Amino acid sequence: MVAASRVSTKGRDGYSANVQKEAIMPNTTEPSTILSAESGQAADHSQPLTLPHFLQIRSDGFFVLPDAVGSASNFRQAIDHLFSAGYYLYGLDYDLLCYYLYDFDPAHPAVTQPHCIAQCVLPFLAERQVLYRGLIRAEAGIEYLFEQLYLTQTVEVPVYGRDASGQAVVVGRREEIQTIVTQLEFDELVAFMWRQGVRFGLHQAVIKSILEQHKTGRYLIATPRAPVPGVDAGVQEQTAEIHRDDHPRKLAGGRVDLTQFQNRYPQIKARTVLLMKTPCRPGRPGRTLSGGIIHVPEPFDFDLGTLAGSGTEVQIDKEGHELIVAIRDGFLNIDGETNQISIVDKIIGREGVSVRTTGDLALQGDEYEEHGEVQERRTVTGKNLTMLNNVYGTVRSTGGRILLKQNLVGGAAHNDAGPICVEGLVSNAQVRAEQGEVTIARAENAIVIGQRVNIVEAKSCTILADEVDIQQASGCAIAAKQVHIGKAGARADQETAICMLLPDLSGFGRRLEAIQQQEQEGLHKLETVKKALALLTQEDELKRYFGIVARVKKGELQLSPEQQASLKRKSEQLAPKIKQISQLNAGMRTMQDAQSFVRAQAEELAKAREAAAAGIQCKLEEITGETVVRALTLPSGAPGLSTLSVEALRTRLRTSDAQTKTLFSDQNGCFSWQYSIRFTPL
Repeated sequence: MVAASRVSTKGRDGYSANVQKEAIMPNTTEPSTILSAESGQAADHSQPLTLPHFLQIRSDGFFVLPDAVGSASNFRQAIDHLFSAGYYLYGLDYDLLCYYLYDFDPAHPAVTQPHCIAQCVLPFLAERQVLYRGLIRAEAGIEYLFEQLYLTQTVEVPVYGRDASGQAVVVGRREEIQTIVTQLEFDELVAFMWRQGVRFGLHQAVIKSILEQHKTGRYLIATPRAPVPGVDAGVQEQTAEIHRDDHPRKLAGGRVDLTQFQNRYPQIKARTVLLMKTPCRPGRPGRTLSGGIIHVPEPFDFDLGTLAGSGTEVQIDKEGHELIVAIRDGFLNIDGETNQISIVDKIIGREGVSVRTTGDLALQGDEYEEHGEVQERRTVTGKNLTMLNNVYGTVRSTGGRILLKQNLVGGAAHNDAGPICVEGLVSNAQVRAEQGEVTIARAENAIVIGQRVNIVEAKSCTILADEVDIQQASGCAIAAKQVHIGKAGARADQETAICMLLPDLSGFGRRLEAIQQQEQEGLHKLETVKKALALLTQEDELKRYFGIVARVKKGELQLSPEQQASLKRKSEQLAPKIKQISQLNAGMRTMQDAQSFVRAQAEELAKAREAAAAGIQCKLEEITGETVVRALTLPSGAPGLSTLSVEALRTRLRTSDAQTKTLFSDQNGCFSWQYSIRFTPL
């Protein structure tokens, strides 16, 4: 049984109300009657209020048993039942109520002991319910119009009379209507708002402050809880070395080069930590005024390994941070499409070469690959250069290869010691590889200089090389030792002019004359020495002396001491002549060696002459327009054709003068010619 007592209690507004205090379980309240806030009709409490087992009404408060709640949904149903039955929670801890309504996790309860959330459960009296009527739904939330409130009560007052002795006595009672000032209560407002669908977001401190200060007016008292978005996973740079330095390049003496950047392509050392992953953090869902959830999207997460390209790997440090670390020395490369970071042997550019992006480039690496355009008046200097887009400026290799995948227009490609390949068009541009091979798909109005030149189609070009192989040439000026053209012809009334470069053999003749004269002089001197030597060696006294000495050396003759002394005296007597013979023999050997050297020089000269003239040939398989072939012999010591200016070179290759000899001139047919010489070495 519930021990209930009904007592008369004075409210803060001075009115009397019957309240019910529950002391022990079971969880029921004594029946009473109140008005429904929704209908305005009296709510019949003829039946006891039954509460679930996880809610307990005790003499010291209204308690929740956390380990018995089961779920926040169960708690919401119980509270909804309590408020709908016409009760409210007096001395309510609103924040704690919201925790159990929406955030309670039975698997991880904040406490396990019974939790007091209110002082007691009281009926929401009808005369109090009618006071709550100022709710206003606004865009920002719920507003309430606070105003001065009056409570009208019908009370019994005594009727006085006088007894026989004249004393005042109560002779009866009558009903009297009284109007008193009253105000709202926060705990009652919670129950009222719940039944209006506002089950979350009341600003408890604001409301209590308004009530305590007896304020009137329209105030915002409830707002939904905005969701807090989560934090996406990201990366954090761990070294400044991955950044470019686009300040002007500093030169010696404090000067700067405004056409170059200080460090456009960073170099990275092995074991450098490049990036650290910052983990994602989940957001906090929002809550509507009705208690519904405002969902937040899941934060973005990713596998750091997808960003680790070649030359890097993912490592985990002692604190558990995921890191991208360089595993080799090289250049930093970031792929704009995949966002992969790599450490590569070659430098890769993707933004092109211009004043805005890179300035002029002087590259230190062995490989450079550029995906963007090289703009006019910009220069790229390096070793192995690969350009995947059009080049309008200048590319220069100091000793590797140059590969242009697209076109070279109005610019230049220079290679100091290596090949150049252009897979597109060369137009109004220069290609120079004087120590390498040049390969071009199409060339028009171009200057092409190389050891060997291969062109599929050339129009109005000036070409200088040792060997030239062109499938189709139109209106070109060509100079080479070996020329092969599949189809040659004119273009716009301009003939194809071919100069076969012949060696100047006059130098060989002059050197040969000098060698022959040197040889004759040597032979004359040698003959003179031989005659002088013959005269000396024919003297009888010398013959006898040399004969005895020879027999003694061979052991054929044994000399007595007296004979040895006599031979010694003879040697001293003949010493001047013996010395003269020795000198003549030494001079003769020197002259013979000199003659051998002269003959070797003559043989080398013959080989050099043959090499200079070897392989000079021209073959034109088909002639479809005006074509002229000339032999051009430049004087020994004259400046090379490659040193001439562009205009001077064009003029030289189309000029017929004393240094040239016409070998062929026609508009059709074919032509084949090979240069030969006759030379017999001494």
